[in-house]
Amino acid sequence: MAHVHSVEELNRRWKVFLEQEYQKEAHEGIREYYKSYGVEVAACGITPEQEWLRDERGLVFLDVSVVAEAFRHREKRRIDGAGCFSFRGRKYEASTAFANLEVEIAYDPMDTDTVTVYCSGAEPVAARRMEIGAYAAKKPEVPLGMTKARPESSRLLDALEKKYKEDHRQMAEALSFGDYVKEASGNV
Repeated sequence: MAHVHSVEELNRRWKVFLEQEYQKEAHEGIREYYKSYGVEVAACGITPEQEWLRDERGLVFLDVSVVAEAFRHREKRRIDGAGCFSFRGRKYEASTAFANLEVEIAYDPMDTDTVTVYCSGAEPVAARRMEIGAYAAKKPEVPLGMTKARPESSRLLDALEKKYKEDHRQMAEALSFGDYVKEASGNV
């Protein structure tokens, strides 16, 4: 057999084989099918092409979602008390209604962002992969008052001191007679 150099070449050769060889040769599977119904088949047999042309029934196309569901992978999982489960090293959030129950999950192996959770007696639930944010695991800083370090200043006392100075400046201006003396000296 000659070496194939590309997918396009492989597909072209496959099409030639299918149309020129496979479809035009008698097929033993078709003979067995008819034989199972007690129908005699001619000695030369029936080719796939002849069988296709003989069948008058129209093609029935299945709904895409039905076909997709047929190819989904399924596994058992136990839902934890928070309504979550692990799958392929990641956490998924299902529903707290399934807490501590064993469920069946169905997923497309090429897209595991969403997994369908099935539990008897309940509607299926779409479980999404949990995204844990950048700040979720960080520990908050311990307040300075809870450490042995001594603070250099106090925001409260600094604000009170500022307010105190402002109030006393206003009182000093209100009681100042310096401006009155300058005005009165011209009239005496």
